[in-house]
Amino acid sequence: MPEHGRSTVSNEHIYQGNVDPPMSSRTGRNHTVAGDSQRSASAGAGLGRRLLVLAITLVATIGTVPLASAHGGHLYVNGVHLSQSYALIPLVLGAVIAVGSVYLPRLRPSLSGYALHGVLVGLAIAVVGGIAVVQLSPYEWLTAEPVIPRSIHEPLLLLLGGVIMLGSVIGGQIRWPTRPRYAGLGALLGLWVAYPGFSVFGIYTPMNPLGHLIVLSLPVAVGYVLWHDARDVLSAVVADRTARRFGVAVGLLGVVFFLFSAGMATVVPDSGEGLSWAEGFITTLPTLGPLVTWPSVEVWAPSIPFAGMVSVGTLILLAVLGSLLGLNAAVFAHQWGTAAGGASPTTAGAVGLAAPQACCCCGPLLSQLAIVTLGPSAAAPFYLLFADPSSSIGSLFFVASVAILAGTLVNAAGSTANAEPEQCVVPA
Repeated sequence: MPEHGRSTVSNEHIYQGNVDPPMSSRTGRNHTVAGDSQRSASAGAGLGRRLLVLAITLVATIGTVPLASAHGGHLYVNGVHLSQSYALIPLVLGAVIAVGSVYLPRLRPSLSGYALHGVLVGLAIAVVGGIAVVQLSPYEWLTAEPVIPRSIHEPLLLLLGGVIMLGSVIGGQIRWPTRPRYAGLGALLGLWVAYPGFSVFGIYTPMNPLGHLIVLSLPVAVGYVLWHDARDVLSAVVADRTARRFGVAVGLLGVVFFLFSAGMATVVPDSGEGLSWAEGFITTLPTLGPLVTWPSVEVWAPSIPFAGMVSVGTLILLAVLGSLLGLNAAVFAHQWGTAAGGASPTTAGAVGLAAPQACCCCGPLLSQLAIVTLGPSAAAPFYLLFADPSSSIGSLFFVASVAILAGTLVNAAGSTANAEPEQCVVPA
């Protein structure tokens, strides 16, 4: 997360030996904000593009691995045949609506007041499609071997977590020596990854208080960083009613998607072996994850039908991810509503803020899309990277999401915090 200082704009601009007349303070400030916004957006968009290219390359590579089938990719509900491919329709349609709405102010300026509404509607439709892709992939006992053997997951997690912690400390001292909180957050995320690997030394247990402390410390550490480095921009966002509502809506959509994509909620429950789903119930039980055992609540409502399970640990995880997604979306809406940078920086800001969020949400969904596009046999190892609870990819996916979303907020603070407050152009 780069450190931002206050940019300065010279009162004189020299071009080919000529001195331009001094510009007003407002013009200078607008150019400063525009430049900061463009740099922040370019950095975010570049990171998002690199992550997306990496994910696509991984999917294409795994498609060449001939392993056993993991999923059928279709389901029968009350005698009606439903295929995963059907869910691609709302997924693609929602994405098209959201992307089209981003460019709506440039294509039809008279309709710019409906742009954020269009983005939100498109995201909602895409989330429905993404949930359908996951729900229409019934879980079975997997016979394929994952790309990364399970026997080396724990040593690998210990190694990766150690590298993240060491890299965070060294990088923090070199790049941000006056902001040790960045190194602290990075070390905590590395400890999150490395914790299951402590079993190599025989000190890992599902009830170890250290695991509870790591999980409980994460929202505190993220909040501390944002309070110090993005407090001004977050205050401006909270004061913007439309941006605030947009952020809350996007955050809730993200939480709902995570609930279904992570298997914590389903409307197509597995019948299982020797299980009776005729009567509803609400029960409490201890469950493992994240990291350690937490008290959880399990619900089954056959009349809907709906089955779900959530623990104290997963509530913390969802709160962190949902809050970061919502805050990023609110900053995006607030930047879109300011007149500081004009049309070009706001569009660039949309790309810069949306690209990292899209990549943070696409991990579990990509595993299901791989099944649809590559076939169950070819996509089995890629699916297991996310579906296997002992997989090292799940932890890396989570800590990368937290780092990218928090870093995007800090980057955005460098431009938005210096902009004069403007009312969002979209009516409340």
